[in-house]
Amino acid sequence: MRLTTSIPGVTSARAPAADAPPPVRGLGGQLLSRLSRRTSSGRFIPEIDGLRFVSIALVVLFHLVGYVALRHGIPVEGEGAPTTFRILSHGHYGVQLFFVISGFVLGLPFAAQYLGQGKAVRLGPYFVRRLTRLEPPYVLSMLLLAPAAVVVSGIPPREILPHLLASLAYLHNVVYQAGSLVNSVAWSLEIEVQFYVLAPLLAAAAFRWHRSVLRRGALLAACVVAITLQVTWMRNVPALTLASFVQFFLLGFLLADLYTTDWTRPSERQGAWDALWLACWPLLWMAWEAPRAVSAFAFPAVILAFFAASLRGRWSRAALSNPWVVTIGGMCYTIYLLHYPLISLLGRVTARLGIGGAAADLLVQAALVLPPLLAVCAVYFALVERPCMDPAWPARLRAWLSARIHPRQNAAEPAR
Repeated sequence: MRLTTSIPGVTSARAPAADAPPPVRGLGGQLLSRLSRRTSSGRFIPEIDGLRFVSIALVVLFHLVGYVALRHGIPVEGEGAPTTFRILSHGHYGVQLFFVISGFVLGLPFAAQYLGQGKAVRLGPYFVRRLTRLEPPYVLSMLLLAPAAVVVSGIPPREILPHLLASLAYLHNVVYQAGSLVNSVAWSLEIEVQFYVLAPLLAAAAFRWHRSVLRRGALLAACVVAITLQVTWMRNVPALTLASFVQFFLLGFLLADLYTTDWTRPSERQGAWDALWLACWPLLWMAWEAPRAVSAFAFPAVILAFFAASLRGRWSRAALSNPWVVTIGGMCYTIYLLHYPLISLLGRVTARLGIGGAAADLLVQAALVLPPLLAVCAVYFALVERPCMDPAWPARLRAWLSARIHPRQNAAEPAR
C-alpha cells in the first residue's frame, strides 16, 4: 500500500535534508532508528508518512470495530449503532486516502519531468523498483497466511490454493469479484498495481499541458466525469477495479502538480491552512454520512482540502511529522498486510477478557490487541519490508549467493 516518499529529482524548501524523522533520544530513539524506513535518494517528506499513519489507523480501527460489533451482535452503521462504532465504521475510507497518497508520490517525479524541473523517469527502473520494493513483503505474507487460513479457519487446501494463485498474480478481484480468502484486504493492493502499470501513461496525459489552468482543470474535470459515471452508469458494475477509484489517484496527481510548481516555499498563510485542516475532520464525517450521490462528490473534495492543508499548515505539518507518527506510518504497508488476520487471531484469545457492553469491550480489545499487533508488524517490517527498501538488495543477494555457491572462484577473483 505504500511507496517511498523519497522523490528523486524533486526538491522542496519545506522538506528536511535528512532521510529520516527527527531524532528521539533514549530507548525510544534507538527503537525508532531501527524501524525508520530507508530512502534510496532525494528528499524525505515526513508529512506523507504522517498521512499514512492516519490512513492505516482508520483502517485498523474499522476492522477492530467490526470484529467487536460482530461479537456483540450490534450494527456498526445506522441509528441503532453506538456513536463510537458509527464514527469508526467509516474507517474503510482510509483506503481512498492511501490512493491519493499513491497518486501524489508516483506523480511527483513525472510532474517534475513534464513541467521541466526534473529528469526523465526511466520506465525500466520504475517497474523494477515496484517489483523489488513491494513484491517480497506481499508474496511472503500471502504464503504465510494461506496455510494459517487452512489451520485456523478450516478452509480446505484444495479450496485455498486457487485463491492464493489468483492473489499472487493480482487477479483475485477480476476472477472472483471479492476479497481474497487468504487475506481479504489485499483487494486494494490489486487496484494499486493497476494504477502502477498505468501511471506513466496517465502522467503523460495529465502533465502534458504547460498552462497550469488547463492542466489542473483537466484533472478536476476527469475526476468529475469518473465520479459521475460511478454513481450512474457504473453503479451496478463490480467495484473492485481502478475505474471505481481513479479519481483519488488523479487528485494525487493534482497535488503533485501543486507541490512541484506552486508549493516550493512555505505558505504565508499557514494559520489559515491549519484552520482548514481542523475543519476537515468533521467535514470528512459529514461527507461519509451523506447519501451516496452526495458523498461521492463531497468526500473527494474534502480529502483534497485535507491533504493540501496537511502539507501547508504549520501545526498540521508538526502533528504529522511527529517521529512516532512518521515511523508507524512508514510501516503502514506491513501493517496493512498483516493487521486483519492478526485481529482475527489475537481476538480469539482476547475475546475471553471482554467486559461490560460493546463500548467498554472495544476499549479493552483495543488495549489488548493493538500493542501485540504493532509489535508483530514491527518485527516483520524490520526483517522483511525494510531491507527491500534498499534498491540494491537484489544485487547484494546475488553476490551473497554467488559467494556461497562458488566460494573458490570468488576468492580467486581479486588476485587476477
